[in-house]
Amino acid sequence: MVSIVPLRSQTSNLRWKTITPENDTLIIDSLTIYQNSFKVFCGDSLLDKSAYYFDGNSRKFLSKTTCLDTLQLRYRVFSIDFQKPYQTIDTSMIYQNVGKIDDFFFRSEDKPLNFFSDEGIKKSGSISRGISFGNSQDLSVNSTLNLQLSGEISNNMNILATVTDDNLPIQPDGNTNQIQEFDQVFIQLYGKEYKIIAGDFWLKKPTGYFTNYNKRAQGLYGQYSWGEEKAKWTIQGAGALSKGKFSRNEIQGMEGSQGPYRLKGNENEPFIMVLSGTEKVYLDGRLLERGQEYDYVINYNSSELVFTPRNQITKDTRIVVEFQYTDQNYARSLFQASATYESEKFDFWLNMFSEQDAKNQSLQQKLSNKDKLLLSKIGDSLDLARTQSIDSVGFLDNQVTYKLMDSLGIDSVLVYSVSPDSAFYRATFTNVGIGNGNYIFDRFTAVGRVYKWVAPIGGVPQGDFEPTRLIVTPKKNAMISAGINYRFNKKWKIMTEMSTTNNDKNTFSRVNNEDNRAFANKTTIDGLFNLRNDSTSMWELSTGLDFEYRTQYFKEIERYRGVEFDRDWNVRNRKYEGQEVLAHISGGIKHKKFGGVELKAQNFTLGEEYQGNRGQLLGDWKKNGFEASLDGSYLRANADGKNTYLRHKSKLSQEFGKIKIGFEDDHELNQFELGDTLLRTNSYQWYDWKVYLANADTLQNKFTVFYRERYDWKSDSSRLVNAAKGRSVGADYNWVTNKTSSLTTLMSYRMLEIKDEKLIDQQPENTFLGRIDYRLNLWKNALTASTFYEVGSGLELKKEFLYIEVNAGQGVYTWIDYNGDGVKDLNEFEIAQYSDQAKYIRVFTPSDEYVRTYSNEFNQTLFWRPERIWKSKGKVLKLLSRFSNQARFRVNRKMSNQSTRTYNPFDRKIADTNLISFNSTIRNTVFFNRTNPVFAADYTYSETGSKTLLASGFDARDVRFNALNFRWNLWRKFTINLGTEEGLKSSSADYTSGRDFSIQYHNIQPELIFQPSTTFRLSLKGRYEEKSNGPEFGGEKAFIGDLGLGLKWNQVEKGSLNAEVKIVSINYSGNQNSALSYEMLESLKPGRNYTWNVNYQRNISKNLQISLQYNGRRSEDSKTIHSGGVEVRAFF
Repeated sequence: MVSIVPLRSQTSNLRWKTITPENDTLIIDSLTIYQNSFKVFCGDSLLDKSAYYFDGNSRKFLSKTTCLDTLQLRYRVFSIDFQKPYQTIDTSMIYQNVGKIDDFFFRSEDKPLNFFSDEGIKKSGSISRGISFGNSQDLSVNSTLNLQLSGEISNNMNILATVTDDNLPIQPDGNTNQIQEFDQVFIQLYGKEYKIIAGDFWLKKPTGYFTNYNKRAQGLYGQYSWGEEKAKWTIQGAGALSKGKFSRNEIQGMEGSQGPYRLKGNENEPFIMVLSGTEKVYLDGRLLERGQEYDYVINYNSSELVFTPRNQITKDTRIVVEFQYTDQNYARSLFQASATYESEKFDFWLNMFSEQDAKNQSLQQKLSNKDKLLLSKIGDSLDLARTQSIDSVGFLDNQVTYKLMDSLGIDSVLVYSVSPDSAFYRATFTNVGIGNGNYIFDRFTAVGRVYKWVAPIGGVPQGDFEPTRLIVTPKKNAMISAGINYRFNKKWKIMTEMSTTNNDKNTFSRVNNEDNRAFANKTTIDGLFNLRNDSTSMWELSTGLDFEYRTQYFKEIERYRGVEFDRDWNVRNRKYEGQEVLAHISGGIKHKKFGGVELKAQNFTLGEEYQGNRGQLLGDWKKNGFEASLDGSYLRANADGKNTYLRHKSKLSQEFGKIKIGFEDDHELNQFELGDTLLRTNSYQWYDWKVYLANADTLQNKFTVFYRERYDWKSDSSRLVNAAKGRSVGADYNWVTNKTSSLTTLMSYRMLEIKDEKLIDQQPENTFLGRIDYRLNLWKNALTASTFYEVGSGLELKKEFLYIEVNAGQGVYTWIDYNGDGVKDLNEFEIAQYSDQAKYIRVFTPSDEYVRTYSNEFNQTLFWRPERIWKSKGKVLKLLSRFSNQARFRVNRKMSNQSTRTYNPFDRKIADTNLISFNSTIRNTVFFNRTNPVFAADYTYSETGSKTLLASGFDARDVRFNALNFRWNLWRKFTINLGTEEGLKSSSADYTSGRDFSIQYHNIQPELIFQPSTTFRLSLKGRYEEKSNGPEFGGEKAFIGDLGLGLKWNQVEKGSLNAEVKIVSINYSGNQNSALSYEMLESLKPGRNYTWNVNYQRNISKNLQISLQYNGRRSEDSKTIHSGGVEVRAFF
């Protein structure tokens, strides 16, 4: 039997258990387990959910893995068992009233079912409709809907719903282990035996071997179960639109680069959006966990992957990423159905899955009849689906347009133009390689990239771009599989599964359809028996027979074999074709408590080109503090010559009291023979070993120190020659004293030596990674602090951005035609000061250009609140308790060179030419009498700086200021506020002109407030400010004085009114049509300006609210600008 042993203390709801893998179903715990917290580890490797079966309510667990190590289970439990009945009243006291009147007996009246009543259903959210208008903007309509429902509708019918009409084209952040999926919209009805979902849902892997997927869909899903626990049927089905397409990326790591690594689509699309939560990331075959505190973070919107310092990326790192990404070429439908039957001895399953593009519903790519005719002729030759991308759209001022001209005897040459009488064409350019195109990239504009034609020389093209596009063909992939699993007894079982697929690469064409259908079979027999004929025997013998066959064109939905299957058999990136036969026989001996050994003999045949035989030895042992494991194999294959592949991984460790000493090594020798004496250049050998010192796993505070070396040999066509040597040293330490403080550190340093530059394309390099995370909480939270510091190296993307026009009030930027040419230039967009000006948003578009960087990130927070401990102390301490402090310091900087300055987070020189990217915020505020109702003061120092790497250059900004504020309640109804601020605003950009300035300013802002009650407030406030640009940038000056009157009225549960009118007088010397003047004049004009606004909100009823907004402004010699809006909002 399987032994379950507590591994760690279970004083909290977090539990760890160790089990030896068996084929029996186990009851893991006596309490209900939180399903999402359940994780299974084979040794140190996190297992995929497909490797086991688990149900949180019943606590049933069944291992499907061949792991020879012990399995470690990590999970959290609820405080009660949800499977047991709980009651507060004895049910024997309940009786039926047979007609006698009993004053103490109550019978409820029957009531009709009301789905919209408040009983049993929790509701939250709102719906709103609004319009915006003005004399400088078009009429626009806004609407939002957000509704959340949960609760019981009736007996055995519950509802869970999230409904919204927000169409957000973004994915959530991928820097945490758990993801908040704000884009999920669904209505779910469920009971004990059934579940129905309309909207967004996940389709998980069903029972079976070949059918493997993890899909996000939008449509209808249903599931129903019946029968007893020992004989249970479950059916489910779905019809939906598929939200994504599956892709697998194999990436070779770069020496010293933690990322980002860009993911690409199946059609080699360079810029895609990954669906959140669908990714699986493997490092050297090991499944990683997402999260800043774990292994990696991912930007789903830009499809970029960055690894944390827990995993140092080198030239030898093998990265595999499997994910779903949005595909907007066609509407994509999905149909799925499955049926399963489970009993004590027999299981049966039937799975059907189909996913297809709607060829007549193309989305982002437009298909003409000519394009469809082309696709109908090319069959499965997808590289031939290339067509011209020139489109006659008429003149558009918000897109890059061209005119067609003749040049050097060549007609139909595209020339960039902004002339409304000739710029009628739009084109999409594709990079076809240097010397294969007639166009080159010319420059960036605010609305997109511009390309320029270059004349060929001697008939040879001189460019690398062409106005062509590759048409993505509509595809279909369907699979049907059925299988049985029969258990003769607790020790012997047989499983077989049949599957057929229908994969059409181009549904427009009937050509090559003979290769669409394929067939596969999987059969396994597993046996396990004791060495002795009694149940007390601790030794077991295991045996297994496995056979898999599939025809040539069998197409899986997602990968179902091991993540490095192709590499294990040396068929990676080799285009072998034909039917596949995979067979193996295994036998092993195992001690139920300490471990065992297993031997496998395997054969893999792929068509007529490849045949390989592989032997594998697996073993593990754990006893009295000693642990050992081995995974070794030898492959001999015939394909394009003879190939031998010897490899092994081993681990050894021994505990000495509270200390553990360990050794690990990894070796591969892969030789491809060319004749009798020569080796192909892809032959290699490497040996990687590590020794480490750590403390015992049972201790609360943990540390590890290690030293590691790796040797690489490459082929010089006759022998393997030492080409490189890498050495690494590192440590990590986790220190937890109590609830008041914790410290986590890790660091590693790697030195790469190149022994033979002819054999390896890599430069010598030293790489340092490190992280410190410290948290402190003392004296009843009077002092709280946190420190985060991380150093590393990687890449920085050169960003491009363009401006897209939206409805007024929904944007961020405004366009000011400084040079009057009617063309939207990059230096003519400013942040809008008023809502009617906000007509543009800025969208960063990723390029494919990266720069190598060395980075550091530092985060420091400090909160000091002495009133929590000194308020009741002596005079001195009581006086000091009136002061409090709040400090934040955050910096993220990346440099192009590696030096001591690289790791200094306090170096803030933005003008440094080696500085590639920079973001910094420093803010410290000292408070006096912060909560005192009579008098209070505060002083703030702030610095904010940024430097962004763009494809066309750098953009940098820096803002610094000192501010002092006083608040004094003279009488009960009158308050005086006085603030003063002095600072510096600077800007620089090397990709355009007119954006360099350095403005020094200082101001004073008095305010008098009259508040006779909590419902009414009247304020009179003024401001005087002087601004001066640096002499080296022009020396412009501005003097601003404004006086304003504000009114606020608020009545609880009825409504509120806010109104303000302001007179602004400006004296300015300088050019009024520039980015500098827009900044100094705050979007107003010299002379006298008037601004006013009114906001009125009224609660018409308990759940209905109306809002009115009106804004206006007027400057000398300018027309009055009016804008406003009306919105009605209903609350659920």
